[in-house]
Amino acid sequence: MDERMRFTDYIRPPMEAGKYMVRASQKVSQPETEEFKQETDFYITGHAFTLPKEDVFSCFPDAEESGEFEMVLPYIVMENRTFPWEQVITGERDGVPVPWVALIVLAEGEAEEQDMTVRELLSGKERQERIYFPGKEKLPAVYCESEDDLCHVADIPKILFDHIMPSVEDLPYLCHVKSVDLAKTEDDICEKDGFFSVVCANRLVPSGADTSLKSTVHLVSLLGYGDLAGIPDCDRVRLVSLFHWNVYSRQQSEENFPAVIERLRNNCGVMGYDRDTALRRKGYSVKEHKTRTGEKTYSLYRSPLLPFLNEEELDTHDRHTADGSLIYDKSVGVLDVTYSAAWQLGRMVTLSQPSVAGEIQQERAERKQAEHQRLVKHNFQFRQDLMETALSDLLKLEKEEGESHEEDVTGGNEPEKGAPVPPVFRGYR
Repeated sequence: MDERMRFTDYIRPPMEAGKYMVRASQKVSQPETEEFKQETDFYITGHAFTLPKEDVFSCFPDAEESGEFEMVLPYIVMENRTFPWEQVITGERDGVPVPWVALIVLAEGEAEEQDMTVRELLSGKERQERIYFPGKEKLPAVYCESEDDLCHVADIPKILFDHIMPSVEDLPYLCHVKSVDLAKTEDDICEKDGFFSVVCANRLVPSGADTSLKSTVHLVSLLGYGDLAGIPDCDRVRLVSLFHWNVYSRQQSEENFPAVIERLRNNCGVMGYDRDTALRRKGYSVKEHKTRTGEKTYSLYRSPLLPFLNEEELDTHDRHTADGSLIYDKSVGVLDVTYSAAWQLGRMVTLSQPSVAGEIQQERAERKQAEHQRLVKHNFQFRQDLMETALSDLLKLEKEEGESHEEDVTGGNEPEKGAPVPPVFRGYR
């Protein structure tokens, strides 16, 4: 199978950040037996308070983008495949390492943000303002930043922290690794190995009703917070934002996540909903249906997620359009658009990928070329057969005419000796 994208739960780094020791020894026997030993300490460090911009491959929604993101969970894609698991904050959960970062969404006014040096961050002055931040003893012993480097922090109310911060059990589900085929991308992207780590948020983007509401997406460090359950009593919690960007969202329709869930719960009605019908048991619901010619009607639709084993068999032979997958239900006299909607959804998802759409276009062109060559070959063969048949007929006609003239000239008898013999025409008439 041609794999274009593969998802992996996590990838452990070869060596986690920390202090290591390398020991080497050598024994010699000449001129005398002696053993030499040497020990050296070395450190593997990582960024604990800042993050270089070049380490970020992309983010969604894009920075400073405006739109309707009320139904969107933001995410960030990192160049480093092992980034979320390079630091350890707590023990594993079911054999899966817990990421040391989280992606949170803060609406405008929910947090106080500022830039400060690492020295100021670790000074402990925040305790005087009833702001909690882990002490030095809970943070890594070594890190890449110097004390004069600037970092960005966000102070959020303790109540909001408890409400939006994912639990330690949820963190492994919010990070993964994806492997992507970059063969048909731009030159600067094509050079990459195709492995990226992804961190997803657990909060939908807040939206304004009349105007766009500004929200900031923060990739925050969880170093020193342990299992996130031991936060002492405080007014606010300080989080180090490794990377952040702004988005603007405005509610442009009445659709929102709670409304969708509520409609899913209530929108189970079908014709004869008050009765225990076969359609109701199969999960069908009635949906508005606008045909291609403009008429408005209603049709049956069923979700692909079924609470039972579906034993239906659909004949998909020669069904190359969405309308070809429409099913007329004679029991109620309306159309079933389930398979038609699935066909159209698959088509849209496929064409939304530029590389796949390009391959489809190339395949269509190759098929047209092959059909053209087949027709040209067939036409050439037809003309060749026609010419051979015509030539055979002409040769046969020539032979018959030659024999006929020879009989006319001789009259069936040998000519007299010395008498002139009339010429015989052997050309084409």
